[in-house]
Parts: sequence; structure tokens; C-alpha cells
Amino acid sequence: MLLKRKNINFNHFAKFCNTSALAKIFDFYSVFEGFESLDSLNFEEDVFENIEYLLLKNYLHIKDYFKLDETASYALSLLAKNNRKRFSINRKIQHFKALSTLKYLLRAGIIKLEHSKEAKRIKDKRQKLKKELRSYVIQDKIIFANHFTRFFFYFLKPNEKLILQNRYEEVLGLIKEKFELYQSFCFEQLSRELLEKKFQVSGVQSYWDKNLELDLYYKDDEISFIGEVKFKNKKICRNIL
Repeated sequence: MLLKRKNINFNHFAKFCNTSALAKIFDFYSVFEGFESLDSLNFEEDVFENIEYLLLKNYLHIKDYFKLDETASYALSLLAKNNRKRFSINRKIQHFKALSTLKYLLRAGIIKLEHSKEAKRIKDKRQKLKKELRSYVIQDKIIFANHFTRFFFYFLKPNEKLILQNRYEEVLGLIKEKFELYQSFCFEQLSRELLEKKFQVSGVQSYWDKNLELDLYYKDDEISFIGEVKFKNKKICRNIL
């Protein structure tokens, strides 16, 4: 049986934390939001020690949360790391198999769609499309239902062999190497949550089209804004400005 993980917001998660250090709370939130045993978290230790004791050393139990076939697991590992576009997994998984897999994962509530705001091009038979536009398809993006699920398929499932061989230090080294990169999207999602709370709106998302990607986008009849989110003092690219 596939267990659905509950999504909780940052403020709710923080209530489980016996620390007031926001950076530490965010570290735990980016990994354990959606984890069923929040009471077992040890905030006297850092997030990596918790990952080792709660996840790596209990991997056989943890993996039972996600009883998926090989194709679904592979698709989630791809989506955890790539640009999240709906058809991005078609490069690695046969088209019809990828389509049925995504439909199953959406129905199961493991992932959800972030719908594109890009306007569809109006076709004009008298005007010949440029070569680079002929195969271009507007795509929705994929969001994991919670951070714990994405963390599992970003780091744990791809390194399952190492974990089962008890090579925990090696796995932790791989996690630490990519941890800030992984966290950057968690921070982007948290920024959306903050803006929704501040402006009393819902539906803040990212914006993307063929030529541009923005981390934050919202528009209604009364308010609109766009924004870029940079984690750990990373600079905004000039083309965005």
C-alpha cells in the first residue's frame, strides 16, 4: 500500500521544533516536512545526523512508505532533480509509459501540477513558424506533495545500494555535496508561502515560457508581482534583470 504524506506549512512545522534558530528549522523543514514521525526529530543534533539515524539506518522501513514500481520510482528521481517540466522524463522513459506513470502519480497525490501561465500561440496558416518553434510545446511543471518525498527520491532512492551496504558516510557526503542545491527549491516554495500569507492571496507560483523563467509570479484584479528567489546569497543572473 502506498502511504500518502501530509503537507504542512512552515509555521505548523516550526511548532514541532524545540529551537528558535530559523536556519536550523529550515534545514529540518526542507527534509522532514511530510515525514510521519516528527516527534522523533532530535534538534540537539544537526539535520545530517537526523538523516543518518532516522532515514539511512531505517531505510528498509522508510522505503515502504513508497511502494512504487521501478518506472514510477525512476520518474520521481528524475523529476526531483530536473527542470520539473511535465514531459522532461520522456527523454529517459518511453512516451506512453511516462504518460501513464505521471497520471498514476498525480492520482496518488505524490505529485501535483503547477500550470503554465504562458499564452498559447495563435496559429496563422499564412505565416511560417521559425524552425525552433515548430517542436515547442507549452508544458506544466511538477511539484512534489511535500519535501520529504522529494528528498527521498532526490538522495535516498538513487543511492539505495550504498545505503543497504551500510555505507552511510559515503551517502551523507553525497547529500552534503548537493544539499544547498536541493534546498534552493524548498526555499523558493517557502517564499511563495510567505507572500501568500503577507498579501492574503493564494496561487503564487513561478512563471516560465520559451525565453524566461521567474521564481515568483502572481496576478489578479487588485495586485500583481514577480520576483526572483536566491538562496545562500546567490546572485541574480543578468538576463533575468
